[in-house]
Amino acid sequence: MSMAINYVSDINPSKESWKIIVRVTHLLHVPSYNNPSELQSIKLVLMDEKGDKIQASIKRSMIMTYRNLLNEGESYTLMTFGVGLNSGDYKPTSHAYKINFLNITKVEVNRDASIPLY
Repeated sequence: MSMAINYVSDINPSKESWKIIVRVTHLLHVPSYNNPSELQSIKLVLMDEKGDKIQASIKRSMIMTYRNLLNEGESYTLMTFGVGLNSGDYKPTSHAYKINFLNITKVEVNRDASIPLY
């Protein structure tokens, strides 16, 4: 049984199983404050085919898992991720929520995605 595709505009914390097809429009490696040669996190801006954007974050403990899977400009199908409030100083999107990558987040390259580049 395949899961229905959701849009970025639908994402909220009310459920746990989302499936979205998005393009990575921005990918930022955030260095550690105490050791600039280490990464603190990876911040992403994701956009769906409707042009809606959402911020995503990969914490330090999961950087090695996802670092080589995601590239700016590429499209992906994402499933099983956390959703949290989009708060804090870095808010590249106006979406009320943001995506948090989990150990169980699935990332698949999606070559068929009809998502504009920017």
